[in-house]
Amino acid sequence: MTHTNIHSRAGPMADKHGLSIRYLALFVVLLWPAVSAAEVPNGSFEQAYTVTPYPDSVPQFWRLKNPDHTMFGSQVTPVWKTEGVRSTGLFSRYGRSFTAGNSQGICQLVDLTGMAALVFDVRLAAYGSTVYTWFDNFEAAVLVDDRVLWTQTADGTYVDQQVNISQLPGLHRVELRSTAKNSGKFNVAYWVQWDNLRLVKMPEETIIEGVVDVDPNTLNLASQGKWITCYIELPDGYDVNDIDAGTVTLENIGAYTGEEGWASAGPSAGNITDHDGDRVMERMVKFDRSAVGDVLKPGPVTVTVMAKLPNRTVMHATDAIKVIGSKGGNSK
Repeated sequence: MTHTNIHSRAGPMADKHGLSIRYLALFVVLLWPAVSAAEVPNGSFEQAYTVTPYPDSVPQFWRLKNPDHTMFGSQVTPVWKTEGVRSTGLFSRYGRSFTAGNSQGICQLVDLTGMAALVFDVRLAAYGSTVYTWFDNFEAAVLVDDRVLWTQTADGTYVDQQVNISQLPGLHRVELRSTAKNSGKFNVAYWVQWDNLRLVKMPEETIIEGVVDVDPNTLNLASQGKWITCYIELPDGYDVNDIDAGTVTLENIGAYTGEEGWASAGPSAGNITDHDGDRVMERMVKFDRSAVGDVLKPGPVTVTVMAKLPNRTVMHATDAIKVIGSKGGNSK
């Protein structure tokens, strides 16, 4: 296996970092960019800040997060890349003493709205004075808002790594970090290099039409009944066992979920049934009768039931019922 030596002493800046790095950090903060949805600004790390005496120390639009900067360095370099002509690297300084937990990172605010995944390439490598050696003692990590979502400690190149961010809409701080796993003095420079950081959009929602039977067909608002029951059928190719009751609504009122078997969020013997006897299974859910009655007026009404299915599929179904009486009153 052939390896390219990045620098015999952990990079051209390995012995130069000092007081000026604080000015670099301040400079980067002042140039923090406006964020943009659907992209990571300079996620290919082609552009770097030019700051004397440390050119190409930090990629543009990224901020250096360096609580232990005296032990680490950073550099935008053409030595290794998977896209474009450069990547960004964080490295431990050659011959320094580390305590487990010492770290350095680069970060920026990114709008993750509508994004399914953060994808990137990364390389973990280590270098002695003139030769390649195995990567150990350090850990590479991807964090969002200081929460670790991806880690790697083994030497090698990792392409198209994915982090699930589908539940993280809005602005979040994305950080790429290198951390010492062990304490000691290492006569090796440990490099973590990142490239081709990009966002993958969620697929568009698919709307399907289901069939729903709302029971009772005539809803008496004066009744002291507890539940309204719905039986949901899905079109061919979809499975009612995939319906999570926690996503089902009737006129924007959420279905009841609880400890009862029929009320479980997932499928059970108590909520998967063939209510109408047509040999097509249905998902049964119940709604608080009083809550639904608060949003319906007397007369013929068409109610809408919705449910979310896997792969961003949304089921939409309607049923016609009759509403009579009034709360606290008598039926008409």
